[in-house]
Amino acid sequence: MRLVRRALKVVLAFLLVTVIVSGALLAWVTARALPQGDGSFKLAGLHAPVTVTRDVNGIAQIVAEDPHDLLMAQGYVHAQERFWQMEVWRHIGAGRLSELFGKSTLDKDRFIRTLGWRQAGQRDLDAASPATRAGLEAYAAGVNRWIDGHRGSLGLPFVLEGLMFGRGGGIGGYDPEPWTPLDSATWSKVQAWNLGDNLDREIFRLRADATLGDPALTDQLFPAYPSDGPIEVPTAAGDGAEPASTTASTTPVATPIAPQRAIGRNAAIDRNAAAGWGRLGALAGSLLDVAGLNGSAGASVEDGIGSNNWVVAPSKSATGHALLANDPHLGLDMPSVWFMNGLHCRTVGPACPFDVVGVSFPGVPSVILGHNARIAWGATNVGPDVEDLFEEKVDPADASHYLFRGSSQAFTVRHETIHVANGPDVELDVRSTGHGPVISDVDDDLKATGAVYSLRWTATAESDRLLDSFFAIDTARNWDDFRAALAVYGAPSQNFVYADVDGHIGLQVPGRMPIRADKRDLGDRPVPGWDGLHEWVGYVPYDRLPRLFDPPAGRIVTANAAPVDTSFAAFLGREWDPGYRARRITEMLDAAGTGGVTPDAMRAIQADTRVLRAPLVVAHLADAAPRTADGTEVLRRIRGWDSTCGVESEGCAAYMAFEYRLLRGLFDDELGNDLARDYVGSPPSWQALIAILGDPASPWWDDRTTTNRTETMADIVGAALDSAGAGLRAELGDPGGWTWGRLHTITFQEATLGAGGIGPIDWYLNSGPFPVAGAAGAVDNTYYEFKSAYYDPEDPTYRPGGLLAAFDVTNGPSYRLVVDMGDLDGAGIVITTGQSGNPFDRHYSDLIDDWLACRQVGLPFSPAAVEKSAVSTLTLTP
Repeated sequence: MRLVRRALKVVLAFLLVTVIVSGALLAWVTARALPQGDGSFKLAGLHAPVTVTRDVNGIAQIVAEDPHDLLMAQGYVHAQERFWQMEVWRHIGAGRLSELFGKSTLDKDRFIRTLGWRQAGQRDLDAASPATRAGLEAYAAGVNRWIDGHRGSLGLPFVLEGLMFGRGGGIGGYDPEPWTPLDSATWSKVQAWNLGDNLDREIFRLRADATLGDPALTDQLFPAYPSDGPIEVPTAAGDGAEPASTTASTTPVATPIAPQRAIGRNAAIDRNAAAGWGRLGALAGSLLDVAGLNGSAGASVEDGIGSNNWVVAPSKSATGHALLANDPHLGLDMPSVWFMNGLHCRTVGPACPFDVVGVSFPGVPSVILGHNARIAWGATNVGPDVEDLFEEKVDPADASHYLFRGSSQAFTVRHETIHVANGPDVELDVRSTGHGPVISDVDDDLKATGAVYSLRWTATAESDRLLDSFFAIDTARNWDDFRAALAVYGAPSQNFVYADVDGHIGLQVPGRMPIRADKRDLGDRPVPGWDGLHEWVGYVPYDRLPRLFDPPAGRIVTANAAPVDTSFAAFLGREWDPGYRARRITEMLDAAGTGGVTPDAMRAIQADTRVLRAPLVVAHLADAAPRTADGTEVLRRIRGWDSTCGVESEGCAAYMAFEYRLLRGLFDDELGNDLARDYVGSPPSWQALIAILGDPASPWWDDRTTTNRTETMADIVGAALDSAGAGLRAELGDPGGWTWGRLHTITFQEATLGAGGIGPIDWYLNSGPFPVAGAAGAVDNTYYEFKSAYYDPEDPTYRPGGLLAAFDVTNGPSYRLVVDMGDLDGAGIVITTGQSGNPFDRHYSDLIDDWLACRQVGLPFSPAAVEKSAVSTLTLTP
């Protein structure tokens, strides 16, 4: 016994020493990665001293003598706070993830290399103005000064990466390569992919046609835009709403599709090809999951990407000045995708015109969204149809050629070498046609079927001057400057709202919107590439794209609803959000009364959790008859619910669990696991549900998995109520604990090393779970993905989760901003987590509570306000 006790003491002492040493090592590695915030630092290459102040929330304000120094310092500050994030992001843009993470990301790299993001970024860089290229060079120089000063002393992610994936560097972390302007330029392609999302629905329809056997049935899954749905720019509004072009398509926004239109052989693809398309769609949708941009990854009809913004004219404002609000909806990971900072010239003038504050993307110079001394702007995704699949025919006499308009043309072939950590290089030949890269080659099984499908996409079809746009917006002084800045903007198309200190408000939709030669083409399914009848023949002219300026209504609202009505001459797309958020925002603005809208009212609207689609569903439950006590309790709570989704709401938990089970009861049997997991819970599924509830005789009510009976609406509704009750009891216990906040939670997860399931690393990098208010479809739009409750066709070991997994939040408001143009120093802002990307930094997660509560922190702007708010000052010297 003495020996045993002595041995235990030795073991415990060893463990204690190990914990102490490990903790000390972790603290040392963490501390050396923390940014210097005070004192001075010599930054070679500067023309004059630069000051960087940070306030109590870590918001960085940079003041310099000229644009070179301003952007060089921004590069240095971004690297200080977020270099691991920047390192991952540039590897995504280049299709080089496998260099960091080994063969697990090889398929992503193959797809990204096939799409040619890096090549497209180079074309953009070549097309950029001299001033923009100089800004990118200065920014890269600032990043590289930070890298050079931290070689051998990088933070824990670099150490773990080097040790786990063979990058070397030991305890010092591996040695990153220099930053380049192309690393920044390529980021626009990453964001364009993130926000240009109609390819997934095109692939979904292709697969659904094969499963359902009738394109008309597939079309029922995508109801037309509601006839009474909100329109951002009604044609009758005048400014900017005139017909687009005599050569543009005249197809109305909500025109139903003619079944298949006898183009291609899409409805005839076999199930093997459909499975290949399923894999390809899932891969396309998951390219950015390691970027923390889109937590709703996969081949889903719902990508979790949306946004709200609106502006209010002085005539409707309680302050007598124009007001602006914006909250873009993106992935919610650790750290935030945004970094809050100001760029200020010490003397503002033609030689140095920057005096701007807001949010930027780490890795990209400029302020992307925010305000300067004269104007403010925000953005939401338009979601136009800018991606088309072309089915190509290989020349039967020469497999290196394809047919186009009766002639044989050679595939363009680009060779790529993908370096793989801990593995051999992978060689890749990328084939392209005149329409674009052959993306069907990415899936080997799909390629083996002989399928050849190329992708035409506005973001890679030709060069884009988006970077010029943002530099010009940062320094714009008025509406004309603002519109001129957006005239060269390509992709991703956004609803840019505008407000200025003179009381004007506006909206401009920029970007390339293709005009298709065949006016019947709605971009919903692949078209033949060989006959030349479905080509893009140009783009809708910028002066004909939707815009508004000082509308009589005194407010402009965009929330991914239809940008134009059916009278608009050009076909922009038809896959819009159903409009519930836009309608709710408009209702709340118009309810402000004679006193006008206040900035606090704007913030309250951003926090609104009412789900407007819910009453349209609940109205059909008068005769619902659940069979169980728990199902009856679910129904009781739904009937007494006010349609809001606060964390304590019992009615919201009951309704959402019921809606989820009802959607599955309607669509799982027809679509099967692989398609249902990509459809159920999407906005089209909400609209299809409402339409089917209005038709008790619809064949969708019958459960095809039962052969001895025909189910009715009452059967499926009752079963959904009972299933919801059973699920709530199984995961939340007694009905007293059935609240929305227990069901609807978020964990801010670092998207690379924090997603590995290694406990200590997860604890170090991640934060949560937290109960969160809001819901998919509310203004406080917090998304979740139901696919986690389905089997994964690519992972036979995966076991579906229950309600807790289904309602785990992935995407939502990535930042919130409210600006009163009469009180720029009174603007409020919040991002999801904190400014820092360095764990244990006090700004790594200090804004989570504010974000959860929809509170905002101050955003200093004027020199006096910046100086007053400063808690640290770093002077960068030449």
